[in-house]
Amino acid sequence: MVALFKRRDLARPLSLARAMSDVVAHRGPDGAGLVGLASDEVTYSAESRAWQVALAHRRLSIIDLSPEAAQPMVYRDRYWLIYNGEVYNYLELRAELEGLGHTFRTRSDSEVVLAAFAEWGPRCFERMRGMWGIVLLDMHDRTAVLCRDRLGMKPLYMWQCDGLLAVVSEIKQLRAVPSFQARRSEEAVTEFLATGYEDHKRSFFSGVIPIPPGTYLTLSIGEEVPSVPHPYWWPERVKASVDDVVQASDAFSAKLDECVRIHLRSDVTVGCALSGGLDSSAITVLAHTQERRTTDLHTFTTSFVGDPIDEREYVEAVLDCIRAEPHFLTPSAQGFLDDVDDFVWHHDEPVSSMSMYAGYCVARIAQTVKVPVVLNGEGGDEILSGYWQSYFLYLRELGLHGRVLSLLAHLIGALLPDGNPSLLSQVPVMLRRYLSRRKGFPSMAGRPTTVSEILQRALASQGQARRLNEVRMLYLPRLLRWGDRNAMAFSIEGRSPYLDHELIELCLSFRSEILYRRGWTKWLLRRGLQELLPKKVARRQSKVGFWVPQDRWLCGPLRPALTRWLDSERPLWDLVDRAMVRRLAEETWRATGRRDEPGQTLVRCFLLDKWLEVFNVV
Repeated sequence: MVALFKRRDLARPLSLARAMSDVVAHRGPDGAGLVGLASDEVTYSAESRAWQVALAHRRLSIIDLSPEAAQPMVYRDRYWLIYNGEVYNYLELRAELEGLGHTFRTRSDSEVVLAAFAEWGPRCFERMRGMWGIVLLDMHDRTAVLCRDRLGMKPLYMWQCDGLLAVVSEIKQLRAVPSFQARRSEEAVTEFLATGYEDHKRSFFSGVIPIPPGTYLTLSIGEEVPSVPHPYWWPERVKASVDDVVQASDAFSAKLDECVRIHLRSDVTVGCALSGGLDSSAITVLAHTQERRTTDLHTFTTSFVGDPIDEREYVEAVLDCIRAEPHFLTPSAQGFLDDVDDFVWHHDEPVSSMSMYAGYCVARIAQTVKVPVVLNGEGGDEILSGYWQSYFLYLRELGLHGRVLSLLAHLIGALLPDGNPSLLSQVPVMLRRYLSRRKGFPSMAGRPTTVSEILQRALASQGQARRLNEVRMLYLPRLLRWGDRNAMAFSIEGRSPYLDHELIELCLSFRSEILYRRGWTKWLLRRGLQELLPKKVARRQSKVGFWVPQDRWLCGPLRPALTRWLDSERPLWDLVDRAMVRRLAEETWRATGRRDEPGQTLVRCFLLDKWLEVFNVV
């Protein structure tokens, strides 16, 4: 989608908005809409220059497939909307709004959003459960509202130059504007090279600003000066008070079941991304129990037979419990090389791991078998502090606060018959990763980076602040961006039931000590769904997810391509020392993939270089 705001005297044809919208036709292959608005007229003429606001939209039809639900959409001849995403509780909101006198001509969630905005103004966002990037106009008051969902599951960027303010779903759309030039953000590139982390408050393109998740901005049409972001979600207000494991696990499983139910609302086929891990397996079995199906549930799995990261045995255990039509695929190193330019183009900004390619391949096969909506397990680790890093930071807190007996209960308990000894085996892995990222990476014309501010924040925060940091800043922003780009590259809507804000707030009400038990992470999920999940999955000790065997690829089939890359003239060498990157490659090859950090940094360098080339970044 595209929203352009310009001075009336600025000569830009309405077709500019159409050209920008068509750049992301993959986000909406089912239809296109365009309208130009001014104080005294509405125009659909592509050559019109009299407009002050241009709205362009590409439609992916999910709810109400009729032409009446197309966008841009108008309500009461006053309110206009374009948006990308879904509001899952639209049926409940619609019933409430009908009780207040609103009438509807479509069955779409888009019209419900418009009516909600007409009734409550920006406070409507507090009532909505879902994911969205939205532009709403009130042409009577001549105001616009730009809003992004609470976690930034759907993108929305803003760029301004010479009397034109552009709001877009993907940064690449700005390249259609004659005055736009792709310039790198020095801060973003430096942070990325040093740690792989990203600050969600900025993009990799200088001057391109992401609208912050969980906020809305307002502007007066004709002035093109956006307000400061106004928050509409305050998870910081949730107090961790629940310390009863039984109560917490029961409440968690009930709320997750409800979240899956509303995430299944769709007028097209819905499937599940099933990695074999705990999170995606839970979503899959809940989706199976919820749906009254005449056909089997489509599941999508990456499999690497014979590789240590292969999870097929866990997937098969889940499939034995449900009626499903499984789809297995095996991404390859050669496939990655063949796709890498398109992969980088679709992502807009650099990704830090080849494993994101697995999600790209899953979306492609979902498109092939005509399953436009895919539920995933994204967010389970974040809302339950389920990463090993999170567990170790919690153990660190216990030590810092002198709670030695509690600390020993976890470490010794992991060695007991019902414990998870993987906790102890992760100690050297976590230490190695911490030291590598703390050291940073000499970059940007040889200047050494300081210790990552993002990493410092993660280490400095404790308790509820640490958990909020993991949800809102440390992990999810980049994972959600990558997930959105992978799915939308193939016109697939990815949905994340774990990231319903009501479920997040419920989890934040649980005290940290009940999230873990004797080396087990996500204990409340394991206990709450133990009757539905195969025991093999519920008590699974390892964690992989949708990954590719990156280290094996680097040391095997990708090594010739990387050697040629190191020997060629590339844009990256203007930023970093080629000899240092070559040493990283040699260290990776010597270790034959046994140490992931040098290889991970090497991949960041390779993909950053590809980004510089594909987008002609200066």
